[in-house]
Amino acid sequence: MRATLLGLGRTAYVVVAALLSATLLPRLGVPEEWVPDLVLIGVVATAVLRGSVHGALVGLVAGWVVELVPPVGSPLGLTPLVMMLGGLVGGLFQRVSSRTLGRAVLALAAAGIVVLLGRSASAIAAEGSVAAAEGLGRLASTVAVGLLALPVLLAVDRALVRRRLG
Repeated sequence: MRATLLGLGRTAYVVVAALLSATLLPRLGVPEEWVPDLVLIGVVATAVLRGSVHGALVGLVAGWVVELVPPVGSPLGLTPLVMMLGGLVGGLFQRVSSRTLGRAVLALAAAGIVVLLGRSASAIAAEGSVAAAEGLGRLASTVAVGLLALPVLLAVDRALVRRRLG
């Protein structure tokens, strides 16, 4: 197995996105319920281009990275599982011939709903209640940021693959 520029770029994106979501955005005053899931955007970008299996694997690894970045707010192992399911669902929207942003945004919304449901179920099991507005705000901000980030991520991915660097 050899490392590719695309693989290194995806790894760097996940690490930087996890750090931004956990440290910088809250310090900038972004309320916690509106902090977008930047890591999920990267997972969905990969899943839309590579399919469900690849999306699930990237989601699993990305979930492990997110769990390593403090503060850890969910039970250990839940984030990788939920991100894996998000990548799996995002990969269901794969279509090689399609270059429209709409399919990727729908994949992000579907994956975001899966992640929201997984985190809500965890909160209900652990605390007995869930703040629905917080989860919906995070989903909305993730899709909004995804509208801006997905075209860039998809274009970079396609360019690297076209140049045989991915």
